[in-house]
Amino acid sequence: MYKRMQDAAILEKELNGILNGIPDVIKVYNPDYTIAFFNEAGYDFYNRNLEHVKGKMCYEVLGRKDKCLDCSFDEVVENKQMITRERYIPELNKFMDVCYNPVLDDDGKVLFIVERLRDITEKKILDKILKDSKEKYKQIINNSPDAILIIVDNKIVLVNYEACNLLGLEYSKIIDSNVYKHFPLKYRKALHKRFRNILLQKRIKDTYDYEFDLLKNKKSNLEVSCSYMLYDGRPAILAAMRDVTDMKQELNRAAKLQRKNLQNSFPCEEYYSIESVYIPANMISGDFYRIYKASENAIVGIVIDVRGKGISAALNISALDVLFLQEIAVYSEPIDIVNSLNKKLVSYYEENYIAVCCFSMDFNKKELKVVGAGMNRFIFQKKDEKVEEKIVEGPFLGMFENSDFSEQIISFDSGDKVFFVSDGLDFIFDEDKVIQGYMGDVDIAKFKAYIDEFLEDTRLEVGKLEDDSTMIAMEIK
Repeated sequence: MYKRMQDAAILEKELNGILNGIPDVIKVYNPDYTIAFFNEAGYDFYNRNLEHVKGKMCYEVLGRKDKCLDCSFDEVVENKQMITRERYIPELNKFMDVCYNPVLDDDGKVLFIVERLRDITEKKILDKILKDSKEKYKQIINNSPDAILIIVDNKIVLVNYEACNLLGLEYSKIIDSNVYKHFPLKYRKALHKRFRNILLQKRIKDTYDYEFDLLKNKKSNLEVSCSYMLYDGRPAILAAMRDVTDMKQELNRAAKLQRKNLQNSFPCEEYYSIESVYIPANMISGDFYRIYKASENAIVGIVIDVRGKGISAALNISALDVLFLQEIAVYSEPIDIVNSLNKKLVSYYEENYIAVCCFSMDFNKKELKVVGAGMNRFIFQKKDEKVEEKIVEGPFLGMFENSDFSEQIISFDSGDKVFFVSDGLDFIFDEDKVIQGYMGDVDIAKFKAYIDEFLEDTRLEVGKLEDDSTMIAMEIK
């Protein structure tokens, strides 16, 4: 008996030193359920010291006169096995994760009972908030006029009735299913890349159109707008889907009309070769170009970039095309054309930025003239020499009534090249000049193919183009 008490005293001293390094609350009890000691975290938690707790029953520390109804000590002593459970302690208004662990001697008798408490109040509250949040998500989503999905780890974890109706599927066929199975096969590879980028870059309102075969094999265009969010504490994607079939048909007609009006044959082509790039960021571009014959041996042209996209930008483009045609009936010099356009557009400006680069080429004089208004850079290359960036300073058209526009006059010969680009291709002017190096080494047809491929890869990798991309590349014969 004496040896057992001596062993217990030694063990108590060793335990005291070890347990003080543990951040959880540790309480050590004797076999008669009286308190032997707490670790430092325990004294801090109860705001007590050893003198106030030693020899007392555990419930006395809480100010109780009787043991707790859900006390687990008897079970631990009887079974001599660890027990873990959650408890709510009303005196402390805390939820605790509690672990009871018996310490046995060599004969299998209980020397101590070690109770470990971890405060899980915050976790319980957060769990409740998350549960309430999920219910609120469901209410908000089900009241949305758009079809809504929430996607976590490629699985649809929340779906509203509108989405079920749109996809023509029962709720049970959508919830917890892999999102990719609901998209046509041709989109899945690109969609996987887009979803990954949305999560990595925390994108908001990343919007694309997809063609679906829905009810009765009817082809429908769905606009899917995806945004990064946190759901249940995890990265997720909120996808809002909308049937835009009718609107898409109208836009397709407008885009076809815009492309039909795009210039494909050019005046005085016996003097130069020409390649063009014309890729809208969306369906309808806010860019445009036009080249007219000024005389038997001269041309005048313009590249236009109107602020905005879509139908309104297309209408502005059409109006500017008409204005440009009117101007060249009066003027043949780019500086005169730009000044006249500027005066006419001042009263219509209203923050509708209009950038143009107007140029003329006289093949008898072998002279290129360029004027910029908001589109202030172009590239010129003498045959067998490095490409050069050229600057033509001048504000957007219509900003100021008396705007000052500068002009570059350059002599050219056979084999020289000139490139005019809208701001969707500003990466050509990047500081590393890698693209310019390639531009100088290949003919304009190969460079056009390179730009086309670059833009398509960008669309797949990033998800979309930031702006309309237009280029006119010309090489003197």
